Amino acid sequence: MTGRGPGTGADMAPDLSVHLWRDGYRALPEERSHHGGADVFASSLLGRRAVVVRGRAGARLFYDSSVVEREGAVPAPLANLLFGRGAVHGLDGEEHAVRKGMFLDILTEQRVDDLGTAIGRDLDRRVQQWPGREIVVFDELVEVYGAAVQAWAGLDTTGGTVRRTSRRLATIVDGFGGAGNAYPRAWLARIWANRWARRLVADVRDGLLDARPDSVLALIASGPGRDLDARVAGVELLNILRPTVAVAWPGTFLARDLAIYPHWRPLLRDADRALDRRFAFGHEVRRTCPFVPALVGRAHSAAEIDGVRVEPGNMLVLDVPATNHDPHLWSEPDEFLPERFAELMPDPYGFVPQGGGDPATGHRCPGEPLTARMLAETARVLATVEYDPTAGTAYDATRIPTLPTRGFPIRVRSI
Repeated sequence: MTGRGPGTGADMAPDLSVHLWRDGYRALPEERSHHGGADVFASSLLGRRAVVVRGRAGARLFYDSSVVEREGAVPAPLANLLFGRGAVHGLDGEEHAVRKGMFLDILTEQRVDDLGTAIGRDLDRRVQQWPGREIVVFDELVEVYGAAVQAWAGLDTTGGTVRRTSRRLATIVDGFGGAGNAYPRAWLARIWANRWARRLVADVRDGLLDARPDSVLALIASGPGRDLDARVAGVELLNILRPTVAVAWPGTFLARDLAIYPHWRPLLRDADRALDRRFAFGHEVRRTCPFVPALVGRAHSAAEIDGVRVEPGNMLVLDVPATNHDPHLWSEPDEFLPERFAELMPDPYGFVPQGGGDPATGHRCPGEPLTARMLAETARVLATVEYDPTAGTAYDATRIPTLPTRGFPIRVRSI
């Protein structure tokens, strides 16, 4: 390093943003190998000095609001695509706490249970149509999850737009890594979704649309979200619908892992402790499957970790897969072992597939219990389906987000 200061990256290795765009999930492991496998190392991101961290200590620093802030950390073209302009993800301090409280008020244990039950029921019905056919698991899950969350949120699902809306929400997620034509397609879907959601909120507030009392739409339009303008309220409505559809990514990897580890099928069917095993299987899928390669914040105060200084203005990068595979935290970290969660509750700073820390006070996703429930239901249903992959089980590690080849098509023999 030349000592040019914490805000510059000219003295660093090639910018991480370029490396991530080019090499996807391989980027950070390759960077770490150049630093001798260190848990913490300095690099550059978006032209600024960046400190890359992993593991429990790294996650604790990343979620320390006295050191790190989120506002402005993620480039607007990415943040506004995935989360929407003005979303909770880019807020800090009291404003973040108040907005996060709205989500916690909405995603109560009872509502999560209701949606999980609905998804399991709808998936049970869906698989009845599969025997003797080749189906694409990802496409099926997008449609089931999307239709269920729209109905649960209090939206009108009687027309023919439910499937199209579900696919557009998935298109937004598919483009956040900037892969080829996926990025412009995602922006077209985001523009449509913003207008659609804003109109729903405005129509409820103007009395043009009756929202089911105590529904998610009613709560965002007229309850805890009543003080948000219609555009931002629509963005936050999408931030409940879109992440639910996004569970189709780990859901598809779950189907893949059942094909790779078929001895888990009978363990996930109706039997003693089957429910615990389903949650454990889902946790291990989330620990091992690639989705978010990193999370980014910006330091507003100085700190030090493993002898590496973090200065105000530096970027802080939490390596999510490396934390979920940290050999200091996980026994046999590269093995797929759902039984590791049989007695072990996920560590809030060592298990970070949807962020780390306390969801009530920090940036950890408040929808994580819903994700876990959805994957448990998906495991229950798919464990009863006899199928064979028709395109293999590989995935492209250079693409963010990635999926098994072609969305994991399978030939279904029976249920």
